[in-house]
Amino acid sequence: MGQYDRTDKRSWGNSTYIIGTSSTWVTLSGTTKNYSSDVDLETNGYDGVHLIVEIDYDTTPTDEVTISIYGSLDGTNYDDTAIYSMQGAKGTDPQQLSFIIKDLNHFRVGVVQSGSTDSHDVRAYYKAWRKIEV
Repeated sequence: MGQYDRTDKRSWGNSTYIIGTSSTWVTLSGTTKNYSSDVDLETNGYDGVHLIVEIDYDTTPTDEVTISIYGSLDGTNYDDTAIYSMQGAKGTDPQQLSFIIKDLNHFRVGVVQSGSTDSHDVRAYYKAWRKIEV
């Protein structure tokens, strides 16, 4: 067998929104960070998630949006410093960004604008997976 042969498959959960919904967005205001609800990988035995963050920028954007991931052992006490952050690109509108997050008990997503000139809209959702040995 070659090094790229797969010996496992994934069982995927349903899409779950953690910021906004499939039909609604959360509008960012000023430089106040907005946090998602908790993503609990521990309870359902998930190995990881494919997280999607969507940004709909103002018509003539001046501010950027930063997405940050905060880990937690218990879904209550989150890291003070993000384990990962990425800045969106206001020149790509609308913008979709993917993140793969694995091996955490819990996490949440924080989104914030770089300034108070704009009111960008965001939403985020994920699909969790667990490995199935074959």
